[in-house]
Amino acid sequence: MSSSQAIIGIDLGATNIKSLLMDKEGKILVSDKRPSLGNEGKEKVISQIISSIKTLQKEEVKLGISQFLGIGIGSPGPLNVEEGIIYQSPNIPGWQNVPLVRILEGKIHLPVFLENDANAAALGEWWKGAGKGFSYILLLTLGTGIGGGAIINGKVYRGARGCGMELGHMIIKEGGMICGCGARGCLEAYASATAVVKRAKAIIKQGHKSYLSQLIKDMDDLTCEDVFKAASKKDELALLIVEETARYLGTGIGNLLNIFNPDVVILAGGMVKAKEVLFNPVEKYTRLNCLKSCWEMVKIVPAKLGENSGAVGACATVLERKGII
Repeated sequence: MSSSQAIIGIDLGATNIKSLLMDKEGKILVSDKRPSLGNEGKEKVISQIISSIKTLQKEEVKLGISQFLGIGIGSPGPLNVEEGIIYQSPNIPGWQNVPLVRILEGKIHLPVFLENDANAAALGEWWKGAGKGFSYILLLTLGTGIGGGAIINGKVYRGARGCGMELGHMIIKEGGMICGCGARGCLEAYASATAVVKRAKAIIKQGHKSYLSQLIKDMDDLTCEDVFKAASKKDELALLIVEETARYLGTGIGNLLNIFNPDVVILAGGMVKAKEVLFNPVEKYTRLNCLKSCWEMVKIVPAKLGENSGAVGACATVLERKGII
């Protein structure tokens, strides 16, 4: 490869850190994935981020990279993109008021740009994915938690202080189950992968029969993917859980359509792998929970970039902040 400019994009999740080395045209050159190790404390997470960056930087000579334009970080929020501080990450214990940009720039000596992970994913899908060609995009990341991102008239919407679009923390059930953020009744507490697993475990422990009991020997090992797999095999309990999850998710999306009136709603994250059993009921409940005028012409689609959405978006964040895209 001839000498070129490159970008590093990092998707910081509660479970894994996914990093990409890309050129500024959007071609993926190298990738790295490793556990976040959030249960070992924030210093360990930061160490994992730095190790991932250095692993990608080692490819500099082999790939003929002449310049690193910067590092983009897509992180759960709320956070401040201007000051580079993550105020809180509900699913990473002890992660509060972390000046991540200052820490990383002091270690790596490259410009670092922080973005909400769902905003980054929305930007990535707008740049190279399912949102390409649209001006108004709404994206929800469905994983350990639920994040939200929006592109409005071709621009990332962040709110007055960069804390907007925390869609997973809109209240859909007053006084409901407690969420990782401390509030009760959040969408995340009912429709995230974590919520799916929690609901399945609770029902199975009550003695209800399910294919899941045969599939998983130890319920502590149960994953959201297992629940959707059982649903695809027409397991009644799993189908009930998926339907309930879709109802809450559709309620949330319906409200968002009434507010934002986007061209397209993109669903990203691990739960999207269950497209065949999840999308139809989500669309059904979305239609029931929004104005007809806001539903017409809208498409609900899976993220085209798959598990790379966040990291591609983190790379796009660097280009956006530098005025290249």
